[in-house]
Parts: sequence; C-alpha cells; structure tokens
Amino acid sequence: MIKKHASFGYMNGQMGRLHKAILAEKLKSVGITYGQIGFIMQSLRNPGRSQDELSMILSVDKAATARAVANLVKMGLLYREENPENRRQKLVYPTEKAKAIKEDLHKELMAANTIMTSGLSEEEIEKLMELMGKVIDTSRDHLGMPRVWDYL
Repeated sequence: MIKKHASFGYMNGQMGRLHKAILAEKLKSVGITYGQIGFIMQSLRNPGRSQDELSMILSVDKAATARAVANLVKMGLLYREENPENRRQKLVYPTEKAKAIKEDLHKELMAANTIMTSGLSEEEIEKLMELMGKVIDTSRDHLGMPRVWDYL
C-alpha cells in the first residue's frame, strides 16, 4: 500500500533509481553508464542529430550534453562532424563500436522494463505509459519545451 505522504516526485525518483540499479551490472559489462544510454540510443536511432537536439530530446542542459558526447567520443562510441549548414553546430553519429553494442543494449533495456512492469497487466502498462506521457508533456509545456514524441 502506498502511503498518502509519498509524493509524485519521490515515487518518480524511486523509479529512476531502481531502473538504474537494475541496469547497473549489465551496463558495466557493456562498458557504459546509465547517463550515457540516451545519447547512444538517440545517435543509433537518428544519426546526425545536433547536440542541441539531443539536449532538447533528452531534457539535458547543453553543457552536460557537450560533456557526455565528448566522453563518448573519447570512448570510441560516437563521433562528431561539423554541420555544413551551421558550422558552429556539431552533428553526432554512432561509431561501429556503438553499432556493435546496439542489440545487447536494447535487450538489456527491454529486460529492465520487463522486470519493472512484471507486476502489471498489459492494460495497466498501457495506462501507465499513457499517464507518464501526459506528465512529461505537461512538464515540458510548463517549461516552454517542445514535446518530444515526434523526435523519438
């Protein structure tokens, strides 16, 4: 039973930390951290996105995105190219090394999702995803950020 004083923020934080804990050991074997997943997966799904787009999609500030991408470049998982239409912008692409871990990474992410939702019916999972989407949209609207569903 959920205590009445458990806030939305507390529960949301718990979900994130538990997801991270479930994935921690698996990610270690792949050689990446939890915070790097979004950048790798976005570059694999949509090669050539700008760092600004990655910041917007992942809801991460530009400085943190620049640091994360730079670290992934050093690790040989991503590379950057100058945008021919805007020379100040860097476009981000996956390397062959990133492509090689794509299936394992996706499998581990899906396994973690399955573990976390194993106590729910398919209908409950659909409703949870719908409600989470609404919360994300409302939050992004409040912050003046575009909705991300068209970018994923």
